[in-house]
Amino acid sequence: MIGNVTMKQKFDWTHKSLSRRTVLKGVGVTLGLPFLEAMWPASKVMAGDASVASKVFPTRLAWVYFPNGVVQDNWAPTGAGREFSLNDTTSALESVRDDVTLITNLRVDKAFANGDGAGDHARCGAVYLTQSQPKKTGGKDVYLGTSVDQVAARAVGGQTRLASLELGTERGEESGQCDSGYSCVYINNISWRSPTQPMPKETDPRRAFERLFGGAANDPQTARRLESRQSILDFVSGSASSLKSQLGSSDRAKMEEYFQSVRDVEQRIERFSTMPAIDVPAEYLPPEDPGSHENRLRLMYDLIAIAFQTDATRIATYMLANAQTNRVYRNLGVSEGHHQLTHSTNREEEIRKIDRFLLAEFVRFVEKMKSIPEGDGTLLDHSIICYGSGMDDGRKHGHANVPCVVAGKGNGAVTNGVVLQAANETPMANLFLSMLNATGANVERFGDSTGMLAGLKS
Repeated sequence: MIGNVTMKQKFDWTHKSLSRRTVLKGVGVTLGLPFLEAMWPASKVMAGDASVASKVFPTRLAWVYFPNGVVQDNWAPTGAGREFSLNDTTSALESVRDDVTLITNLRVDKAFANGDGAGDHARCGAVYLTQSQPKKTGGKDVYLGTSVDQVAARAVGGQTRLASLELGTERGEESGQCDSGYSCVYINNISWRSPTQPMPKETDPRRAFERLFGGAANDPQTARRLESRQSILDFVSGSASSLKSQLGSSDRAKMEEYFQSVRDVEQRIERFSTMPAIDVPAEYLPPEDPGSHENRLRLMYDLIAIAFQTDATRIATYMLANAQTNRVYRNLGVSEGHHQLTHSTNREEEIRKIDRFLLAEFVRFVEKMKSIPEGDGTLLDHSIICYGSGMDDGRKHGHANVPCVVAGKGNGAVTNGVVLQAANETPMANLFLSMLNATGANVERFGDSTGMLAGLKS
């Protein structure tokens, strides 16, 4: 069996179409497929109706979080609409200028103290996707709000293998105090299933890959496959061959390209898992970080792309680093921790290097999403990806004009290639409400939203 398709059956593509939920199955493996021409509704294909794309292709949502804000003087673009100039840091967006929307004047009000005193970094991470004030506690009685990704997962997650995917690069403590009386759980999680229950992120690329395509973690068949270092593709080769024999030449080529991308990620994970640890002072090294941070960053981005391409999930969050991270970016020639730099004087140039590096890696992800064809467009055309932080300038601990880049059109819900100047003090929650409703979720309010974000689609 392949999904609900019996492989002895021969399809007459004039009258039938392949289910979007078709998967390849093997021992301990379930591998989704990219969108194929054979998945178009037959009546629409015969009529040549390309306008059906927005109904066939779901809108995927992703939120990418980075900590400690940015150096605003090097970030803020000048101009508005299509007449704008990128700044020193945001010039990294030049290659995808027409595929992104820069939004200014978004406020994260609940990241301010609002009577709770110090702890902006903890609030910055906790509030980013919840837009709710966290209860200031170092105990187990944490209380926050349900995050936007989990609201989306409840609305559309039942249509995919995984309701949502939560990724990160740094592990962290889930108990104790980490920032001015705030629980460490606020520092290390941006996704919350409920006000009292965070959604732990996966920081190991191999485990994330297995979650997407492999069997259960305690499945002995999966364990044997991992131990033997066999490729997932080896276990679905029979069903893949049967399916390809019934596809047209264009779909066969697309499947080959997809399998190559899966294998490429597998090989990179294999190399990554055997890399020696980097010699970094212990006080700067996040717990159990096995190797190159740059490789980890890219692998997690690529896993999101594959997850969206195969419709394994339509909702993803990615925490590039924990709030208040003190990671040392030695690959950039920076010798002090990220958070420490924001509390030092005359270190703007080193912070700017980090800002630009993280944004450039996001651009690489956007380019990858754009390179994956889907119907008459691309995977990026059918996605909305928010890159941002809950803090505007880490040196000032502000939250009134947080950095925000939105990539993708979301099936027409977003106009790209512009700088959108929102009204002063517009809640960031307005953007998230608009993203939710782009999936058809029909949500009236989220966090401290005051309505949909005006001007997102012009």
